[in-house]
Amino acid sequence: KLVGLTALVAPMFYLIPAAAAASGSEAPLLLAEVQRKTAAEFARLDVGLKRAAAALGEAGLTGDKARPILAELCGAFRFAVDCAAVDLDGRMATIEPAEFKLHEGKSIVGQEQVQHVRETRSPMLSNVVKAVEGFDAADAEYPIITAVGTYIGSVSLLFKTEAFLRELIAPLVKGTSVDIWAMETGGRILYDFDTPQVGLNLFDAPLYRPYPELLRLGRRIASSSEGEGAYRFTRAPSKKEVTKRAFWQSVSLYGAEWRLVAVQVEGE
Repeated sequence: KLVGLTALVAPMFYLIPAAAAASGSEAPLLLAEVQRKTAAEFARLDVGLKRAAAALGEAGLTGDKARPILAELCGAFRFAVDCAAVDLDGRMATIEPAEFKLHEGKSIVGQEQVQHVRETRSPMLSNVVKAVEGFDAADAEYPIITAVGTYIGSVSLLFKTEAFLRELIAPLVKGTSVDIWAMETGGRILYDFDTPQVGLNLFDAPLYRPYPELLRLGRRIASSSEGEGAYRFTRAPSKKEVTKRAFWQSVSLYGAEWRLVAVQVEGE
């Protein structure tokens, strides 16, 4: 589905332990809960992909038996956009739901997550890039291996990271003074309450250049799985510049790490 991905090592999901920060802020407590919920959803996604891969290993990648397997996989995750069975030639042999059927038969053999699964027989969660469907998304790809051990392709679940994270974060921070945003280790913003920031890269977007404290902290966030710090930035929706105290933790699926960052305006 995706083009120009960065290769990732692909072990199973894991939760990166949080450091117990002594702080009067409620941000670390909310962050810990978001981290727990995100890791649990990653675990559920892993189980769903594994089950679908096993079923497709028996049913094959096309036909009347394959399509309901993909439909069930997509239906189990509200954030899923589409699910596909990818054959040995890298073609999307079957796609659900029906509105994406027009992409069946398209070759994605050159895409890095497909190559990774073919070469390693292990799953991969991609970075977010432009999908052939026309929007930015991440792809979780899982190998399909038959009961006799033959590799026949992979199953893919395409999703928008902002939809995935909004469902987990928004209910928890509602009514609090805490905001939680998320980014890839490469700097791309995966989720933010201020929606125009989603998809920007912290390290090269013009919006962030006037804020050197934020850029320095961003480098720390990218390089360390957990920590805390402070930075100056605007506050949505007023756009007033304030000092924010930030705490971050990490979650991972198939080797791809996401940073979760809880922020609170100092003094609140």
